[in-house]
Amino acid sequence: MTDRWDAIILGGGPGGSTLAASLARLGRRALVLERERFPRFHIGESLLPRSREVFERLGLDEELDARFLRKYGARFLCSSTGRTRTYSFADAFDPRFEFAYQVQRDAFDQLLLRHAAELGAEVRESWEAVEVVFEGPRAVGVRARPRARSDGAGPEEAAAARAGSSDVVELRAPVIVDATGRDTLLASRMRRKAQLAELDKTALFTHYEGVPREEGIHQGDIQIVLFEHGWFWFIPFRGEVTSVGAVVSSSWIRGRAKGERLDELFDRTVAQSGWAREFLASARRVRPVGALADFSYRIDQLAGDGWLFVGDAGGFLDPLFSTGAHLAIKGADLAATTIHRALDAGDTSRAAFAAYEAEIRYAVDLFLGVVQGFYKGQFRETLFEPNQRPTMRKLITSMLAGDVFHAERRPQWASFLRQQYPAEVPAFA
Repeated sequence: MTDRWDAIILGGGPGGSTLAASLARLGRRALVLERERFPRFHIGESLLPRSREVFERLGLDEELDARFLRKYGARFLCSSTGRTRTYSFADAFDPRFEFAYQVQRDAFDQLLLRHAAELGAEVRESWEAVEVVFEGPRAVGVRARPRARSDGAGPEEAAAARAGSSDVVELRAPVIVDATGRDTLLASRMRRKAQLAELDKTALFTHYEGVPREEGIHQGDIQIVLFEHGWFWFIPFRGEVTSVGAVVSSSWIRGRAKGERLDELFDRTVAQSGWAREFLASARRVRPVGALADFSYRIDQLAGDGWLFVGDAGGFLDPLFSTGAHLAIKGADLAATTIHRALDAGDTSRAAFAAYEAEIRYAVDLFLGVVQGFYKGQFRETLFEPNQRPTMRKLITSMLAGDVFHAERRPQWASFLRQQYPAEVPAFA
């Protein structure tokens, strides 16, 4: 079978759609298989400023700015002490990107996917990847089937749609990318997925109207409220809606009463924090409460012969610092360049993807170290330190902005992590 595509991308979320768009800009033929029909609800609604580097290259930043609320910083509030601290992205080491966006993911993800198609990528929604096809250790294709009649015009798609959604077709390309998010299609099949110890948290999430906001340019800032059993996020959108969630410990979840509904559990969680009670006192819940459990995991290998992972498919951290979408978007941008060069060289072995794997591993480990420092180390106190050194403030702000892909700052990050979590410094340090 002759390859019609340079890369087949499984999943059309931020990682998959950014990769497809980036490859299309480089003149590569990309196929995206997305099992859902967009738009669809998703959490992970707060972006980081350094993602805008990618949006600018893709010609998306102006449209994002027109549609979504700007986020100029992050405000932390401690329920037990009453302390607050705001970090403005303009105070980072590199202040060029002084704001990010707060996005409703249904609209944002659909925009990214449509943009990839406009740039020339082939997008098939309601298509489910069944398995990755290997010849020896090398990935060479995908077996997939339409879940419903789809809009694409490819011959395999048309034949499968006529025959019915149960029929599987085989699609081939020299590079297969798993961007299936938490479904981690390939990692689950290869048994490379492992939960992260002591990060067995549960997220409860919903939307409200009428939540108070900061004044001026800081009205779009994310508010992170710490309390005894975890922390809350308050993510304002353009308009009246605010995303509200609580990430809580496994011990708090184990205390859930028999028959207690999720909305009742959420209300009981809100009652644990004076700040959360104040923010929601006059607010109205406009979305049912959802839950996501044990969501932090990592993958021990991010690439192989003819395949690689992008975004959450390659690991997911606690959402404390809104890193999920950022790692997917920046990772996809790096992956596009890597794949393009590998195809030019005629070498799509794991060795050709080694630099990509190392770069993503570094960024994930750095964020992991900070998250561990928050839960087990000194970082909670460092966030609220009244006499914070200017360099420390810039380090924290730069991390919150997602500026972690610069090799020249690695010694500073290593020193920072040793101070926050001395018991365990990631291997890169």
